[in-house]
Amino acid sequence: MSDEASAIPVGTQFTPQLVDLSNFLRSLLRNSGDKTQMQAAIWQQPTNLRKQPRLPTSERQRNLPLEAAIQYGLLDAEYRATELCESLAAKSGQQLYDQFARHILLTLGGLRVVEGIQQMQADGHKVTADSLAAYLTDQGFRIAVHNTAINSMRLWLARAGLFPESRARAWEIDQDRKSYLVGLEDDTIATLAGLTPDQRAFVAALCRVDPQGAYPASEIRDLAESIIGHRLNRGNLPKNFLEPLRLAGLIQYQARGTSSGKTSTLTTTDMFRKEILADFLENTLKTLDTALTAYYVKPIAEIYSELCSDNPNVKGAALEAYAIHVMRLLGLRFVAWRKRAREETGQAEIDVVMSGLVGGIATRWQIQCKNKPSGRVSLEDVAKEVGLTPLTKATHVMVLANCRVTQSARDYAREIMRNSSLTIMLLDRDNFDMIRVSPASIASIILAKSRLVESIDRHGFSWHS
Repeated sequence: MSDEASAIPVGTQFTPQLVDLSNFLRSLLRNSGDKTQMQAAIWQQPTNLRKQPRLPTSERQRNLPLEAAIQYGLLDAEYRATELCESLAAKSGQQLYDQFARHILLTLGGLRVVEGIQQMQADGHKVTADSLAAYLTDQGFRIAVHNTAINSMRLWLARAGLFPESRARAWEIDQDRKSYLVGLEDDTIATLAGLTPDQRAFVAALCRVDPQGAYPASEIRDLAESIIGHRLNRGNLPKNFLEPLRLAGLIQYQARGTSSGKTSTLTTTDMFRKEILADFLENTLKTLDTALTAYYVKPIAEIYSELCSDNPNVKGAALEAYAIHVMRLLGLRFVAWRKRAREETGQAEIDVVMSGLVGGIATRWQIQCKNKPSGRVSLEDVAKEVGLTPLTKATHVMVLANCRVTQSARDYAREIMRNSSLTIMLLDRDNFDMIRVSPASIASIILAKSRLVESIDRHGFSWHS
């Protein structure tokens, strides 16, 4: 583990088993700015829940709960109580734990941790604090193994009902509580995570206005331009901005023809909660793994159906879900999106980087999925992927398309493999259809492609005399 900071708070000596949260918050407020008095207060009953609490002789030990309070956003660096601390101190009972859990989920990386648990469980991996820390760290969300951070966070979330209090079922997630605490369903989270920066600015503007009743969409767009600092696409406001938010369940809209000279109007739904959305856009999206749980649980029949949708936004989300489906079939782990299914590709192409052990050997895959039934995979398409490998550090390149692969593309891939250590696999419409009929057939397809690669006489130093 590197010296990089943990992506979540380190909550040493700060758990609901050791600290009464309500009294802890009041102690912070009463002694705001006075670290010595604060230490004395939090190591006494009723704040400290030990039977016979004693102030530790070590300064470091005395200060551990306060260090946790800083990391959880309850104190600033000068040991002054924050606005969050004041807000929470005004709550009591379950309302207090729910609000604290919502803060953890939306602003402290808690939702990313929960998503990681759901992904591991969907793939049949055993979840422990250490295995979860390693899983998330492998994806760039750094958490130290053999550390209290994840367990402390889990215990606070359990107090809000997200996890059971029982150790035997410690990692079982209550989906209803998750949706309640986050304020968003998994499908909505997936849609928001897939928005472009311009679309996110549009949502941020909508949060600022928080319209009651029908509101001109063009005015929201104008405010979004001031937020993001450039002019937004004015070609098709409903398609580019309103439809994605309708699919997320956040708005309904009425489109107006441009010839009428009237702007489209939008109306927010009951799912639109500006406080939660603003927090989500500002803080949560930065921590989320965009291979989201919604893609994990989406039925494959639904994915294939939506790949044929006339709605480009639906089609684009389905293509990303398909990439996650392929990842799971191959037994790989998500690393990062290189290119998502957005407007520049007509929602018809995505690039994703994945990693995993294949035959006990560490591999890194750069996979492109194409949804262009009437198109083709050309030499230029393959060359572009090969050119990116110094950046992605891929050992394998795969192009999986529901269209034909040209002979020149195959010849180029073969020539690259003859002169480098890179492995390139081109899967065409026939392979796509085979995987659709029998997902397990991907193993035999990869084996056949591997045998072709093995048959190539690669240039290089020969150890044979």
